[in-house]
This record gives sequence, structure tokens and C-alpha cells, in this order.
Amino acid sequence: MESSLNLSHDKVNFAEIGQWNFSVGIGIGKRTNPLFDGKDTPLYLLPSVSYYGENIYFDDGVLGYSYEVSPQLYISAITQLNAHAANFSQWHPGNFLLPSSSQASNNLPVDDKSDSYFPLTSEEVADTPISVSQLSKRLWALDAGIQVNYFAFQNMMVQLNLLTDISGVYNSINGQVKVEKTWHFPTLKPLSIKLSTSVDWYSEKLANYYYGISDKDNQMSASYYSPTSGNNITVGLTANYQLSNKWRAALTYRTTSLGSSITKSSMVSENTSNIFFIGAMYNF
Repeated sequence: MESSLNLSHDKVNFAEIGQWNFSVGIGIGKRTNPLFDGKDTPLYLLPSVSYYGENIYFDDGVLGYSYEVSPQLYISAITQLNAHAANFSQWHPGNFLLPSSSQASNNLPVDDKSDSYFPLTSEEVADTPISVSQLSKRLWALDAGIQVNYFAFQNMMVQLNLLTDISGVYNSINGQVKVEKTWHFPTLKPLSIKLSTSVDWYSEKLANYYYGISDKDNQMSASYYSPTSGNNITVGLTANYQLSNKWRAALTYRTTSLGSSITKSSMVSENTSNIFFIGAMYNF
């Protein structure tokens, strides 16, 4: 699962070695939250920071050390925050909401004639949505591992990585296969368009930590859920139009189809998570 919103193209090719690069996006957009009662994140200002040295680089949250095997092939050791935690981050408004005091009446149907409660069956409890505000806190995790980038012909890039949790939060691994293709147009040189698709594999331990429901969440035992490993599939489109040396118009859309083991969790209300942004980027 990808979290950063990268609106630039070909950073490695155009970045000056040893120079920090700062830019900010101004516009309108939204990142949807697939969790039940999770709040969508409005996108108005999008900062971007990157640095490329001879080997060390930092690019919008990814810190790496890269080794050039050939002009087309690079192997890197990287570290980055795990993206699954974004739906549970402390700054998210939904995480500051206290569980409703009427939770019992929401979970138990009332017979108006006798004013008595009839408990739900185990199947009904398991199918009852659980608000993210009623769950125990999910911590941010720091991943590290190996990444391989292959720059093929005609502005195509293939990226593979295998990462492990080095923060001791979910104590497992995850991986990604990603393909990007960028188009430049001789008759319209300011315009560039990039299409990308990725498959993000998550382990059973990762899925259980973030999307599983257990006794730590103080829910009825019938609602407990232990997801298996699976894949999220993401497809994205990014377009940039250079307006001047400092300004460019930018549009991006990305949709992630969540794995079935995630969507079966009672805390998940949507099968997809989407990002959309349209605006202008200013390079300092």
C-alpha cells in the first residue's frame, strides 16, 4: 500500500547531485479512508522534499543508499514508514472520537412490547461494523530492506522491494512489485504523463496487527478476526505540465484495491482507497 503522493517525474535524472530539492503543491484533493468511521484526508498543501547524493538519497519519506550495478540497474538499502499505519495515525480525526455511549443499544435490538433486549447471534455480531474509534491504538511501524530498480527502454521503470519491520510493531515482512511508464511528447514538450501499477504483498502478521480484531480491542469475541496474507493492487495516473522554471500544473489519481483478507475485517467499510489531487506545484 502506497501512501506518499509523488507528483514529480524522473527525479533521479533531473535532480542535482548533492542538492536538496523542495517543492509544494497547492490545489484541491482527497485521500479516502477505507475504515468504518475513518475520516477522509483533504489535500490542499502537499510538501515534497528530496535529496540525491552520489549514493545516499532521501525522497518523500524514503531514505536509501543506492549502488549502481549498471546504468539501468540499481540496488538500494532503504527505510521508510509502513503505509498501512496511515489509516490509524493519531492526527486522523476519527481516532479522537470516544466510543458512543449508546453502543449497547446499537448492538442489541429492542422489543418495544417488552422493553427487553435480545442479544445478537454470533453471525450478526461478526457482521456488525466496528468503528475505528472503538479499536485499540495501531502504532506506526518503520520498515527497512532491499529495493531493486531497473530502468528499461522508453522511460519504463520496474521496482521490487522486500522490507521487514525494524521497529518491533508487527514483526514481519512485506514486499512490492511496481511498474512505471512515462511519456514525453515532442509536439507538446511541457507535458509528461506517467502510468503506474503495483502489487503490494502483506504478510499474515502485518494484516493481523492492523486489520485483525482480538481481545486487545475490547470487542465481543464473536467479532474477532484474524486475516491471512494477501495483496493490494494499485493503479495510478500522474500528469505534469511545465508552466515556467518554477511552476507546473499537476494532476494525480491513484486507486488501491484492498486484498480480500483486509476487506473482510469488520473495521473496513470500503474495498478501495483512493487519492486525487489537482493543482499547481512550485519548486523552490
